[in-house]
Amino acid sequence: MKPRSLPKLILHESSPLSRLLGARQHGEEFTRARRFGHLLEPFHLKYMVTSEVNGRRCVVNGKSVLHFASSNYLGLEQHPEVLYAAKRAIDELGTETGCSRLTSSHSNILELESGISELLGTDSTLVGHTTAQIHFETIPALFGEPDSVLFLDKHSSREMHHACAAATAKGARIVRVDVSDPPALARIVKTERAKRGALLVDGVYSVHGHSPDLQLLDELCREAEIVLYVDDTHGVGVLGASGGGTAEAYGVGTGNLVLVGSLQKAFGAYGAFVTGSAPLVELLRLASLGYSPAGTSLQPSAVEGALASVRISRSPEGRRLRARLAETSRQVRARLQDMGFVVPPGDSPIIPVSIGRDLKTLMAGRKLFDLGVLVSSVSFPEVPHGRGVLRISVTTLHSAEDLEALFEAFRELRHYLPKYENPLRQAAHMAIEAGKAKWFGSAYGGL
Repeated sequence: MKPRSLPKLILHESSPLSRLLGARQHGEEFTRARRFGHLLEPFHLKYMVTSEVNGRRCVVNGKSVLHFASSNYLGLEQHPEVLYAAKRAIDELGTETGCSRLTSSHSNILELESGISELLGTDSTLVGHTTAQIHFETIPALFGEPDSVLFLDKHSSREMHHACAAATAKGARIVRVDVSDPPALARIVKTERAKRGALLVDGVYSVHGHSPDLQLLDELCREAEIVLYVDDTHGVGVLGASGGGTAEAYGVGTGNLVLVGSLQKAFGAYGAFVTGSAPLVELLRLASLGYSPAGTSLQPSAVEGALASVRISRSPEGRRLRARLAETSRQVRARLQDMGFVVPPGDSPIIPVSIGRDLKTLMAGRKLFDLGVLVSSVSFPEVPHGRGVLRISVTTLHSAEDLEALFEAFRELRHYLPKYENPLRQAAHMAIEAGKAKWFGSAYGGL
């Protein structure tokens, strides 16, 4: 198949930036990405526009769909108490703090940090804007010396990889490991004999929804005299009887733990945090950009919304929500397995359905969208080539009717996927049905 020629960037003036852009657009990496995106334009689900939200039904690109790609697992972003708290904060405190935390902290953000510590069983907490910010401030501050070794799990979050790279500028060394192979991990850690350092992992992996054995990793770290550093973005609020996340689920204490979490997933709010011992958090306060003259605190509405979410999570209602979420997750996994899909067992609300080749995965996601169900199509580079998955995120806001609609869409998908052995021919048929056969040129025009 001869690829269609791609349009060039239109440069409106002659400047160093324009010349840079002109040179970059002819580069191999840029050209390959544009050609791939252009080929898949009728099928990929990027750059879409959401215009209406009602529970878990939303309007995307003008089409009403059920949203199974949300990470607001407990549905708290639409909880009446959370919405009321955020609105009240705007009326009482405005939309901005007006200063950095080095100068002043509103009492509500101190209350939020205290509430997170009580939820997770830690001594102290420091709240920031995003997990990326937290990682970039925490990892170089703790492990930015020439004698530090960062044992970085290759499956961990991209933000953690970038923050570790920043720590290498201060002298740290990265050793990439695979925590899914504990014997090999133990050999590497013992061989390196780090004077100081950390093992950095995710508490719940964002694509496949599984968790590493934190108890085993904690024991390994203590034996090797290194720190266990966990990004529990998708575990806090969801796992553990009290919502304490992966550490609570595995019974790991906080004495040798640096725990990073997000307020934007289970809590349905805005912000992120690092929590642990009081000396850890005090050191990070001194090193944090949030406490510098250039840093700013969270907006009052974000803080009050997060406060309400944390209170709900710590309440009996929070326990009921987590129990319902776990049961729904098990039900969805079982039903999809009964249909013949490859789905791993577990209680996590992140449910990956194995599809295979990248193009096939993208087309499967598009087919579900056309059937009225939005899921995440995950392909390379987020997963290895040929191991694409459809990532389903279930929440407590999904009704029994929503779940039946999901199952019906997957039944349709089950008949659709084997229809054509060659995924390019299948894509061509989809293009013809959509009236967009021009993307495939004349070679497939007669299909």
